Order: sequence, then C-alpha cells, then structure tokens
Amino acid sequence: MKLEICIDSYESFINAKEAGANRVEICSALDLDGISPSVGLVSKIAGDKNIEKVVMIRPRPYDFSYNDEEFEMMKEEIRIYKDFDIDGFVFGLLKKDGRIDLARTKELVELSRPKEAIFHRAFDYSKDGEEVIDDLIEIGIKRILTSGKSPTAIEGIELLSRINHKYKDRIEIMAGSGINYSNIYEIYRKSGIENFHMSAKNKRKTEMVYLKESKLYQDIGFSDRSLIRKAKETIEKLS
Repeated sequence: MKLEICIDSYESFINAKEAGANRVEICSALDLDGISPSVGLVSKIAGDKNIEKVVMIRPRPYDFSYNDEEFEMMKEEIRIYKDFDIDGFVFGLLKKDGRIDLARTKELVELSRPKEAIFHRAFDYSKDGEEVIDDLIEIGIKRILTSGKSPTAIEGIELLSRINHKYKDRIEIMAGSGINYSNIYEIYRKSGIENFHMSAKNKRKTEMVYLKESKLYQDIGFSDRSLIRKAKETIEKLS
C-alpha cells in the first residue's frame, strides 16, 4: 500500500518525506488544483533518493483540452524534466467533446519513457473514462488517479470499487480527492484500493511583519506533517 502527497513547495516536500509518505507528486499552485512546477523546485527535490517523485505536467489551470501550443509546452516540459532523477510524469488530456484524448496521451507516454506515466483526475471530468481504461493500459499508462467521477473518493466509492476489482491486476487505481486519515480504512474496505493520494492541506500565517489588505498576504498553504503521519499510520495498520 502506498501514500502519495501532492506538494507545491519544498516545505511540503520535507513534511511529506519525514512523515513517511511513499511518493510525492510535484506541482505548483495547488489552490488551482495543481499545474506544472518550477524547474527550481524539481531540481531541489530530485536528488533525494529516499522517496518516489512524479512531476505534474499541466500548462495551465481550468479545463484539460489543450491547443497545439499548450500541447507543445507539455512535451517540452517532459523533455526538460526527463534529465532529472524522477520516477514519472502525471498528465491528462481531453478532447473538446469530453472524451479522453488517447492519441495525444499516447504521444506523451512515449515521450516519457523510460519514466512511468500516470493519468490524473482529468479522468473524472471525462465523458468516457471507464470505457477506455483498456486503451489507457494498452498505450502504457501505469496508474490512474480518480475520485470515481465524484467530488470526493468517498462519494465515488462504487465506481472506484468496480474499476479496481476489474483492472487491479493490469493497472494501479489510486483514490484521490477528500482523502484523509479518517476515511482511508473505509475506502480500502469498500474498494480494495491500496494507493491513496492526498494533499494534507493546512495553512499558516505569513511571517511578514508589514502587511496590507491584499491577496498577496493571505495565509500560506502547506502539507501538514501530522496529517500525513496519521494517514501513513492508518495505511501501515492495513498493510
């Protein structure tokens, strides 16, 4: 069983690693559901050999239908980050009609090799999703991050259970959205899923002493070490 933490700062990376997470998904701007991280953050994290590391490839927030220029940006980011000591890439692409863009996904999978390729929660916003899991397996996707096409994994437990039991021997199904130490056992018991993705979000006050009324000075988000540790302890009891 594995616990993955999505992080958008070095502080959150340290918290995830020291709390026992198995893997981090390196992003930026988690308040926007995560976009591609900075080269500086990936470079600083990549040298750590004690934890798995995957990198989000998402050129902008909002939807998952990208124009040609944005798709070229995604490919260029993969080319750049392949030189770092990371384990894989996380991406998801949809066509304008809501179907998963298998042709472009395959292109990114091939470009990512020998790193692993993970399809993120674009799966949950797709029109097809479950109907094309066989295709995602065939083109080389190793893992799908999903909430069962619902706002949270708990709400999507029926679909999570169905696809995990059907495909678990061929692809990893990882539960995400609303995951925390208090519901991991329920999700595992009802679905059999053994991979969990969470942010362990918390906020702290800025250390700035000169403040004005501005969004610039809002509280700072981070992945909370204690919440990660509690989730990891729950998983260890189930292992």
